[in-house]
Amino acid sequence: MIVVRNLRTCLGSFCLDNVSFDVADGTVLIVVGPNGSGKTTLLECISGIRRVESGKIVIDDIDVTYLPPERRRVGYVPSDYGLFPGMTVEKNILLAFRKSKGMTLEQLQRIVHLLQIGELMGKNVESLSSGQKQRVAIARALASNPRVLLLDEPTSALDPATKEYFKRSFRAVIKDVFNDFNVPVIYTTHDLPEARSVGDKLAVINDGVIEQVGSVNEVFENPRTRFIAEFLGYNVLEGHVIAVRDNHLFINVKNVTLVAQCAGNGWNAPKDVIVVIKPQDITLFSAKEQLSSHRRDEYTVLRGVVRNAHIEGSTAKVEVVVNGFSLKAETGLDHWERLRAKPGDGIYVQIDAFKVKVLPSTK
Repeated sequence: MIVVRNLRTCLGSFCLDNVSFDVADGTVLIVVGPNGSGKTTLLECISGIRRVESGKIVIDDIDVTYLPPERRRVGYVPSDYGLFPGMTVEKNILLAFRKSKGMTLEQLQRIVHLLQIGELMGKNVESLSSGQKQRVAIARALASNPRVLLLDEPTSALDPATKEYFKRSFRAVIKDVFNDFNVPVIYTTHDLPEARSVGDKLAVINDGVIEQVGSVNEVFENPRTRFIAEFLGYNVLEGHVIAVRDNHLFINVKNVTLVAQCAGNGWNAPKDVIVVIKPQDITLFSAKEQLSSHRRDEYTVLRGVVRNAHIEGSTAKVEVVVNGFSLKAETGLDHWERLRAKPGDGIYVQIDAFKVKVLPSTK
């Protein structure tokens, strides 16, 4: 297990500040955030490449905060893989293996098998594809018998097809690795589908500060801040609460009323709010007669105009303009084709009040 508490380090005007989280053995923590938010800096602090100013890093109950990298037993795969040029795959891996503590030859052979690199052992690393280099870099990190495995943007250099294969196979490979090593994994990316498919826990970092950490599902379903909602691709709208009735909020957004459920005994927060809606929670209809027959205060129905739409796999991503503001919606390709809507056409949107998240305004 790794525990990070109140970690701080600065480089020029940028600071990683008050960072705290923990990752249990056999768990993958995904750290997401925009470029320059501090993801790589965080991994460098944990690996010992970058010295911290304050805070604590504890691995398996040992405080490693100020230990040199070679005494931390942290396996680190940088985004450029960090392989030694001019050497074969075997020599790269053996360098780590010979310095490891407690790693057996049988375990090393197991790693080579799991990562399917046996046929690559005699090749020079410079002759490998990006996907092969990635697997070799992970094997070398594991060959050091680490107590923590760090992966920095491991798919950033991969071509799309290899990247998709990696996402599909990574969970299975890491699960097998856990059976042998049972280590926590910290994995940085800015690819949200990758984060959902690979991770157990998710931390969102912005300008050196972790704004939320929790299970992947918890963070995606309940973003706590405007930044997180925007980063995750939600619709984020400024609004004003105009009424509270039967545990429902009625919110004015640019002279359109949206309905949201509120927990407990009403709404005690400020009247100025931020409305957060997932694109997948917006249902599209071509005619009002097709809409749900539920009570009016259980959903919002709005009429808009299709601005644009594009297809990604089996999903249609649609932008609808309603009274001067845009809503992003995602629907199944079959449903979208049945609507036969095109840019400029009128369309109805329906939003379940239960799916609308409301945050206090940051004004």
